Amino acid sequence: MKPHAIGALLLSALLTGCAPHRYHAAPISPAATATALYRRSLDDPDLDQWMKQQGGFDAPSWPLPTWDLRSVVLAAYYFNPDLDVARANAAASGAAITTAAMKPNPSVSVGPGYQGPSGAQPIAAFDFSLPIETAGKRGYRIANATHLSAASRLQLGQTAWIVRSRVRAALIDYLFSVRAVELLHREVDLRKEYVRLTEARYHAGEIPLPDLTMARIDLTSLGQTLSAAEGHVQTTHAALAAAIGIPDSALMGKTLVWSDADNPPVPNSLPPQSARKLALENRLDVLGALEKYEAAQSGLQLEIAKQYPDINIGPGYSYEEGSNFLSLVVSSVLPLRNHNEGPIAEAEAQRKVAGAQLLAAQSTVLADVDRSRAQYAAAFATLEGATAAVGELEQQKQSALRLLKAGEADQLTVVAAQLQTSVSERARLDALLQTQLALGLVEDALQRPLDSGVTPAFPKSAPRP
Repeated sequence: MKPHAIGALLLSALLTGCAPHRYHAAPISPAATATALYRRSLDDPDLDQWMKQQGGFDAPSWPLPTWDLRSVVLAAYYFNPDLDVARANAAASGAAITTAAMKPNPSVSVGPGYQGPSGAQPIAAFDFSLPIETAGKRGYRIANATHLSAASRLQLGQTAWIVRSRVRAALIDYLFSVRAVELLHREVDLRKEYVRLTEARYHAGEIPLPDLTMARIDLTSLGQTLSAAEGHVQTTHAALAAAIGIPDSALMGKTLVWSDADNPPVPNSLPPQSARKLALENRLDVLGALEKYEAAQSGLQLEIAKQYPDINIGPGYSYEEGSNFLSLVVSSVLPLRNHNEGPIAEAEAQRKVAGAQLLAAQSTVLADVDRSRAQYAAAFATLEGATAAVGELEQQKQSALRLLKAGEADQLTVVAAQLQTSVSERARLDALLQTQLALGLVEDALQRPLDSGVTPAFPKSAPRP
């Protein structure tokens, strides 16, 4: 075969066989994506299908008449952009396994030419080289990429838990802010009645002016508290929408409920001493740190394996002065000037870093468990005290009503008793809010919902293309 024919065949093979993939543009328009974000809605029928197929949520009707913690969390799994980023990172880490598993391609070289000006004889050379990796380098690369991919998938689960935690806290905060406003409205009405009755006593000469002034000041202060509470309702509403991943307008008009919010579990019913073990076994950040440590182990094994050079083997062909020459070439890099000491030292240091990060993650988990359980116990004790105070003041209010009917007390005494009860009810509501938030911290420490009946599992498949 002539040298030019060989060159043509090689060129044809390179052009037709080395590029099976083609670039496909995927432009992004910020204006279009912003419009899509603004149009997100909890009434989306695609959300209904996804919640049913991936979340196991069988909606009684659509749109949902009420949204509880379970349905709101599923909507957040569908819409929240942080999960889109985590899913993309997990997919990228999975693709890295394909990269790690690739075997090196063989190489060819062609060198046509002429011999001297007088003879003008054509010469040509063709060499084929097949690289052979040694010492199990490909296996270590795959192991490293596999562990990093597992860590990325665990990070996806970690992100899902963070989303769930934010949604829970935001939902609790919003519902309790609404209830606080309702109590304040009722208390403002009582304060107005108290001021009216106090004015009547003042004009009758039964009390001095400072008593009436203090009653009016208390009413003004309570009005400002009410205004701030109404503003807090709007703020918490927007925070809940942001936690879900939808605009605030998409949450307007939705009925949000949490039927069991008034009944937090007693501290003794929470996981006892086994809580530490449960957290260490269940926390995704600990499992992710362990996967990263195993990846560092594989990375060190890979760098150690690189001390052993790879081998290149292949036949060679040359044409000169009408004669054909065949040869077999074996080549390798001689590890004379270095034995990969630098990368090995770096890999050993990275393994130490990964080990320290694993230890730090475990230490953080243990501290989180102890601190959250103590915080919850303290909050629950405060709630019990506030509940007892409400009960005592309720008895006093009932006693004042009985005295009023018997003619032994006046209306002002009854209103004062009602005001005391209203103030104590607001105090109990705040204590209940703090208890629920502390319970959320316990769940975060364990990374396990203590109310599994209302919290969905995280779906594995992505919601949207």
